Amino acid sequence: MLHISLPRHRTPVMADPLHHGPPLPPLDPEQLRPVFVVGMNGSGTTMLVESLGRHPRLYAFPRETRAFPQLITALQQFGDLATDENFLELWNTVASLPEIQIKNGMQPVPIPSNWREHPRTLATVIDAVMRHFACQQGKSRWAEKTPQHVLHISTLAELFPQAQFIHIIRDGRDCAASFHRRWKRTPALTIRRWRHAVREGRKQGERLGPRRYLEVHYERLTEDPEQWMRRICAFLDLPFHPEVLKSSWPQSDRRGKEDTIRPNADRWRSYFSAREVRRLEAIAGHTLAEMGYVVSTEGTDSDPPRAALRYWTLRDGLRQASYYVWKKASGEYRDHSWRIIFSLILQGIRQQIKTKTRG
Repeated sequence: MLHISLPRHRTPVMADPLHHGPPLPPLDPEQLRPVFVVGMNGSGTTMLVESLGRHPRLYAFPRETRAFPQLITALQQFGDLATDENFLELWNTVASLPEIQIKNGMQPVPIPSNWREHPRTLATVIDAVMRHFACQQGKSRWAEKTPQHVLHISTLAELFPQAQFIHIIRDGRDCAASFHRRWKRTPALTIRRWRHAVREGRKQGERLGPRRYLEVHYERLTEDPEQWMRRICAFLDLPFHPEVLKSSWPQSDRRGKEDTIRPNADRWRSYFSAREVRRLEAIAGHTLAEMGYVVSTEGTDSDPPRAALRYWTLRDGLRQASYYVWKKASGEYRDHSWRIIFSLILQGIRQQIKTKTRG
């Protein structure tokens, strides 16, 4: 997750900023109904939010914001938001988040011209930034997907009392295969993360009740997309629209009906050897079985040695950093976004090493 660090001595912010964006209708925090799509990386969060964003009433932010939970933790550092300077500092921080700037052409989102009419809360600031993009598509409600937010459902639910959460769950062995195929990530480390994400997300989500929390299995969604997208739309109080059955991601069927979601399960069976599968099931076999997945042996939920976890974490982080350096050197990143991405990776490596060391 992105680390938010505030300067010890903040630069004074003008009480009436010169650069305004279009006005936005102010909303009370109790009226805000964002949608958070969460789940372990590689579980189909991107596919699902992209498909939902095709609905005429729901905007899907196309990037992972990553920082909302840390903004909540750091909120007290901004002081009394009734003071213009403090409120504008909070706005500038949210509007200048790396992924927000990338989506906005490497520029912070301008503050609405009627900003003084808006309630002064972190929730309304985040909502105004997201609605800046949603309004460009003629929409007002928005959805966001950051896989890591599966560990912060309770925190986000408190910030947005009417928010709804869709937790998409995929076979952890397929997540491990996907990460190894795409990024060369260590499968044992990936499935350990999957186990923790699934268990923690379910624990926090079930406290919210069925009106605010919905679990969707990736395999069932891709096997019968219409049934499950109808169920998801009903959960979100949206009328079903056939556009949500389309996807521009790898799970779309370009050989048959264009861009329709298609089955994409059990790829791990041909990817891992029987010995590798047993190793993965030793780490998360109990959770796999609990989620309804067939395991080859009576699996457990046992952690690998701590030294191995630290080594794998460092190795995987360095591999991903090297990948982005290569992409920059090859000319694929032609703007400044690569610097932001690279800094995020380095922050992630440091954070994971700290986490594993404490564990």
